[in-house]
Parts: sequence; structure tokens; C-alpha cells
Amino acid sequence: MASPAHLWQSAIAFLTTDEPRPGLHPIPGTKPISLEAVILPPLMYYVALLFLPPPPPQAVDTVTIRLLRNILALFAGILFFRMPLAYYIPQSIGLNYQLSLVGLYGGCRVLDAFFISPMLFGHIPRRVQYEHRPRVETPAVERPPSSSTEEADAVASSSSSAANTSKKRVGFADGGATIPPPSSWDRRPSMPLDSYFPNGASASARANANAAMETLSRTLSGPKKEPVYQLETPEDGWPHSFIDRASWALELELSMRGMGFTWTTADVRHTKKTWLPTVGNRIHSICVHVLPIMATCLLFIKYTHDTYLSPPGDPIPFDGPSRFDERLSLPMQLGLTAALGAFLMVAFSLAHSAFAIVCAPLAPSPFAFFPPLYTTRIWDITSVRAFWSYGWHRLFARLFLVYGVWPGEWLERKLTGKGPHQRADVGKVIGGFLSSAFVHSFSVRSVLAGDWSKARGEGIFFISNGAAVVVEDIVKRIAIFCRKKAGWPLYSWYDPLIGRLWWITVLLFSGRNFARGWVNAGLVGEMAGK
Repeated sequence: MASPAHLWQSAIAFLTTDEPRPGLHPIPGTKPISLEAVILPPLMYYVALLFLPPPPPQAVDTVTIRLLRNILALFAGILFFRMPLAYYIPQSIGLNYQLSLVGLYGGCRVLDAFFISPMLFGHIPRRVQYEHRPRVETPAVERPPSSSTEEADAVASSSSSAANTSKKRVGFADGGATIPPPSSWDRRPSMPLDSYFPNGASASARANANAAMETLSRTLSGPKKEPVYQLETPEDGWPHSFIDRASWALELELSMRGMGFTWTTADVRHTKKTWLPTVGNRIHSICVHVLPIMATCLLFIKYTHDTYLSPPGDPIPFDGPSRFDERLSLPMQLGLTAALGAFLMVAFSLAHSAFAIVCAPLAPSPFAFFPPLYTTRIWDITSVRAFWSYGWHRLFARLFLVYGVWPGEWLERKLTGKGPHQRADVGKVIGGFLSSAFVHSFSVRSVLAGDWSKARGEGIFFISNGAAVVVEDIVKRIAIFCRKKAGWPLYSWYDPLIGRLWWITVLLFSGRNFARGWVNAGLVGEMAGK
């Protein structure tokens, strides 16, 4: 057994090595990242944020201060963008992928905060005060959409809500802090297990079965979340004292989704109804749901990698045909794609819940506000649009809104002559997915020796899903038109079944491009412990 001194020396050698780990192919000309390259961009961004809000004090409202602030922000943005182009992390392929995400996201965020939002929209983010009022939670059953574009309307209005963030009242409080009437969804009475037993079954058998099912249900669901109405009201002004400015700047820099500020993107559910997960609920979710799913996915990924992709003594070559296509059958490709997708979902959930648990004692500070990451259960999703709008996280929503959705809407209106209040749904969807395609392809490129052709898989995946959203909306409109013309009901019992089959098929088959890229990049091998 190695001594503690030897383990310590090995750890230091691992952390300080400049040699890329096996399977990592950094961009030619890059060098191992240094401490100052990690610290300077966020530090300069933070110092610039201190002087972003308007006065008081009046000293911040001078030409010299504004010029220095913008120069500092510009340099911070440049250093963020430069980070993945000039450096790499020798120890990990996955960390290099994240380094590219951080660099691209950070640079775009700086440009948004200091140049796009203030100069184009006259908006500097203000804090939002959250008020949560208890509500009675009533189960709801699935209902048909009221129109063919109801789902599209929900997503489209998220961009318009975010664009109007300079209003005095934002988010769910636009119409005043009033509790809405009960939902129009049909109510479903509780159904005990008694209804499933034949009349001759004994009362004790029924009671035991009900108790067992109740215990199982509580074990799986864990401590209940607190159902509340969420009301949001922005502060009347910006921070006044230096201490308040320091807190404001730190909160804004760390708020990835913009939570706690007026530039957060709208919740696509467009309802005041939400839940406040407790610490116990998050711990239960990690132990009962997240970790078992993560372990299962990793075991399958390791089995696939070690058995088919790279058996012992047969490493994956960097050049040549992809072993994803050569060595995996179609069912195995779909299985690996599903495992990677499920792993990413629970990994995001694990990190989100872990930060929420650690920051819970800071309540009522915005640092402790971690609303649910996913707003809809996966089995309730019935379309590709619903998956990306409701079933996936929205951590990058602001980035895709500013650099994808808004430009896409603007371009569609210019090309078609639509007015500012007319829907530009196609441009919005394509713009959002194109921006996502670039972000992910740019990130995986950093571990593929800067080769864009090898990094195209993730781009194809997101572009395909954007096209699928447009296609399914056209099909919905045609189906409803035909049903109206024939005098048939607009909603059929089999619509959700077809919708679920459709979105799962699209995600799995287009996701093979995503999985192929991760195999070629060595990310699957690193996840398998190689």
C-alpha cells in the first residue's frame, strides 16, 4: 500500500503536469492553463460590475468612470473568449469541454451586461424580490391543448417577456400581486387500490396492499415540496452604498439563469404556481433518483466502451472512421445515446441540488434561491418542442435568447415583412438552436485538435432538433385543419402516444450524432474510467 507521502507526491505531480492525458487532443498552439488565466477574467468582470449601476454615489456617473468600466469589461470579455483558444487543462478531457463552455458563456455574458442590454435596450438588471404564498396543490390530469399553437405561444412569449425586463413589474407579477384563480385543468379524485381488487378480496388484503403502495410511493417521492404561488417584484432602484454594490455585482456574476434579477428569462410554464424544494427533498432526490440513475448510466457506458469501442490493448485511434459506427449495432448506438442523455440530466440535477443544499443557510439571500431545474416530468412530454422548453434545463437560456432567438426573430421579420407584433416563430426556433449548435460544437472542438469537421456532430444534433420543432408545428396545424374540415374532434386519445413516440425517436436518432462526437473526443472513454 502506498504511503501518504507517496500519494501526496503523486497528486501534486498529476495536478502540475503539462502533458495532456491520453485521448486528449488540444488545439495546436495552446498551452496548459495558468492560475492568472483562470482568475483574471471573472475578477475584471466583477470589478467592472461594481460601476455598472447608475448613481448614487454620484462619483460613478462620470465620463472617465464609464470609459474605464467599459474598457475593463471589454478586456474581461476578450480574456473569457481567449481562455479556450489559448489554453487547455492537461488532466481531463471533460474539464477542457467545460473550459470552452465557461469561456464562451462568460464572454457572451459580459457583452450582454455592458453593451447589448444597456445600449440596445437601455436596461441594467435590477434585483427582484420574491414572495411565496402557500397554495393548495390539486392533482391534474392531462388535457388537450386549446389550440394548435398553444405550446408555441408559451415558448414565444418567453422571449418577449425577457425583452420587456425594464418594466417596473416583471415576471409573474406583471398584472399585480394577486393570486390567480384555480387552474382550468380537470381535477382527478384520488383512486385507492380498493378499486383494483375483486369484490371477494378481504379487507385486510386491501389494507395491506394500500399500505404497501403508500409506503412505496412515499419512499420514491420523498419529502413533499412546498406548493406556493411565486410573485416577483423588482426593487425600485439599484444599489446605493459600496457594500450593496459589492453584493449586487457578486450576485449577478454568479446567477447563471439570471435568477434574482430582472433579466432572467421567463418560466415557460407561465404560471405563478411553483414549488419550493426543501433540503430534505433535495437529499432524497439525490439518493433515491439521481445517484442510482447515474450509476446505471455509467455502468452501461463503461460496458459499451470496454466491450465494443476500446477493448483492452485496442485504444481508439484519433483519425479514421468512427468506431461508434463501425463497432456498435443500431440498438447499441441508441442505448449509448440514451445513457449519455440520462447521465447529463442527472448530472445537472446533482450539481444543482448540491449547490442548493450548501447555500440553503443563506436564505433569504438570492444565493439560496434555486428553483426547480426541470419543470416537467419526462413521461409527461409529448413533443420535441415540449422537451426543450419544459423537460430540459434552462441554464443557458439567456445566452440563446440574446444571441439566437432575438436575431432569428429579427431576420424572419426582415425577410417576410412581418411587423414587430407578429409572430416570428420559425426564426426564433432556428436562431435558438443554431446558437446552441455553435456553442456545443465550439466546446467539443477544443478536445479534437481544433478540427471543426470532427466537431460537427453536436451541431447536427441541435440543428436537426430545431428542424423537428418546425416540422411538428406544421404537422399539428395541418392535422387540426383537416379535423376541423371533417368535423372531427380536434383532440384524439392517441395524440399523446404519437407525440411521445415522435420526440423519443427524434432525440435518440439525432442524438447519435451527439454520442458519436463524444466517442471521437474521448469523453466516453474518460467517463468509462480510461
